Amino acid sequence: MDKKQKLLDLIDKAGKGSIEAAEKIAVGYYKGDFGEKNLTKAKKWASYAAKHGSEVAEELMGKL
Repeated sequence: MDKKQKLLDLIDKAGKGSIEAAEKIAVGYYKGDFGEKNLTKAKKWASYAAKHGSEVAEELMGKL
């Protein structure tokens, strides 16, 4: 599965309420797993996941 398809699948899952998927998107954008790093999008997704109880996303927010 290519990076773009993986991202689309995660976005689909996050849209259906998967906080784990939102967390993976945030970390992926932060690390550049989907191509270039995008800290703006990483922050958006991390904020969403953190609001819903993700400790990983809360930790990531501290780095952004």
